[in-house]
Amino acid sequence: MLSAWTHHLKDPDEKVRYEKSLIHSRWILEDLTKLLNQMKEDLEKSERSPKSYDLPNWDYRQAHCNGFMQCLYKIQNLLSLDHKDKQ
Repeated sequence: MLSAWTHHLKDPDEKVRYEKSLIHSRWILEDLTKLLNQMKEDLEKSERSPKSYDLPNWDYRQAHCNGFMQCLYKIQNLLSLDHKDKQ
């Protein structure tokens, strides 16, 4: 689990309770991850369409899509409780 989840907690007991609560809610986080995967898949399909290049300012739309995709990846990284912070 990334320390981002608990860095705001100072009390060690509260930190343990919070971590246990997250672990017990893993199924919800996994469902949310599935929803985010679908959003990424939909976005990737729309980006591959040659028609998207016919739009004026397509480069700004592409930059927006890239930023949104990066956000989805970051959120999914937070939702994965199976990894540790890299030091």
